[in-house]
Amino acid sequence: MSRSTLNIFISYGRRDGRELALRLRNDLQRLGHSVWLDTNEIPGGANWAQQIEQAIEHCDVTLALISHASYESQWCRAEQLRSLRKGKRIIPLRLQGDAEVPLTLEHLNHLDFTELGRYEALFRDLVSDMLSGTAFNPRETATTSVSPYKPVDNNESRADDEKRDAASFRRVLRDLRGEDWLGARSWWPYFAFTYTDVPTLVETLKQGKLKAPGVGQGRGRWGRYLRFYFRPRTPDAYFAEGFHTANKRNAPHGMMAYLLFDLEAVLLHTESRLSNGNPALTGKTYKTASFFSELPFERVYHDSWFTSDEREEIVRFRETQILLPDEIGLEALQLIWLRSEGEYETLHRLLDAKTWQHWRDKITRRTDYHLFNNNRLFIDRAICQAGSVWLRFNLPHRDEDKGPFDLQIRAETESGAVYEWHQEDFTAVRDVRIALPTEKEPYVVQARINGQVAYVGRYLGKPIVVA
Repeated sequence: MSRSTLNIFISYGRRDGRELALRLRNDLQRLGHSVWLDTNEIPGGANWAQQIEQAIEHCDVTLALISHASYESQWCRAEQLRSLRKGKRIIPLRLQGDAEVPLTLEHLNHLDFTELGRYEALFRDLVSDMLSGTAFNPRETATTSVSPYKPVDNNESRADDEKRDAASFRRVLRDLRGEDWLGARSWWPYFAFTYTDVPTLVETLKQGKLKAPGVGQGRGRWGRYLRFYFRPRTPDAYFAEGFHTANKRNAPHGMMAYLLFDLEAVLLHTESRLSNGNPALTGKTYKTASFFSELPFERVYHDSWFTSDEREEIVRFRETQILLPDEIGLEALQLIWLRSEGEYETLHRLLDAKTWQHWRDKITRRTDYHLFNNNRLFIDRAICQAGSVWLRFNLPHRDEDKGPFDLQIRAETESGAVYEWHQEDFTAVRDVRIALPTEKEPYVVQARINGQVAYVGRYLGKPIVVA
């Protein structure tokens, strides 16, 4: 488990949440995290509200302790609302089974802390859940030239399964990671990026290996190769990402996920080859560190506007790739990056419990590192309730991408009753609420867009609890 340091704000009701809040603070601090509680953090004479505002402003995670007292507290509600407005990650902890949940937190998964006899196991789950959303510590990658996942081998030796010129590759990487022009992209040279759709990701995680798509379907001979990029948001990802309208059903990555592999592990693989653009267009690939050192990295990692004269060259080098034949194991997989809360929940529901537990520490759905273009339709969030499901969509940027779509909703209750809703000419809107004749009975719901899975969720007959 990663030990990235977090700034944590704990919101709680003093009457019935103080004891747990203090215990959480002490245990989280022992792990090296910075924890803010209003019991001892506000100096005498300081402006109380302002101190709380500043604490939320600088936190990475807000832990909202859900209890009778916190539900009645206007201060707790204000802290929760401010955390939401500031885009902070909020993890609700349920202290009492019959405590009401504020409306603003209904859509969030809850951790069940009602059985404090299981505190140690619950605390481990909490830490795991918090770290699943941190991805990595950008401050470490910005100030050192050492990967936070795999130390750079500073000697001249190489492993048996690495290229003969591995040491030369590492020297080029070490120099690249120290370049000032990278700026906020300083973490990119630690990863090899590839993307897939969520259903394929499910099979990949179950099988423990990533497979090439295969020859055919217009891929030519390059279909037998896995493609890794030096960056996210490549030109081909722009066209692949998101659900296209019903008359453009050839896009396979409606629910798109990035897989971030350790760059050195992929780059130094004995079978890896390099391109200086899209190999389907250039027709050539290379294997040596000498070629790698000559790549125009400022073009490969380019991430700002460009003139019309620069367009062809920049677009070409943004598609620079590392290619591996057939398949690769997941030993070097560092992060699984999803686009939204809704797609994170979908992956959770599609995976069996054992596979989810194995990979959950590597799964993140952070939105503050801009890996995705978010130009087309997808389901951003969803709330499953008694008698209805609410879907919030990401709206396409262009009018021509706003419809029509074939939208299908299917809900099945525990007793086997099935309800289906279908609109063949759906036009993108921000929010859709669909009534389900399920009363309070638990159900599983699936949304499909143009026949592809877009969301899977469930209603348990009570607020969702992640055990």
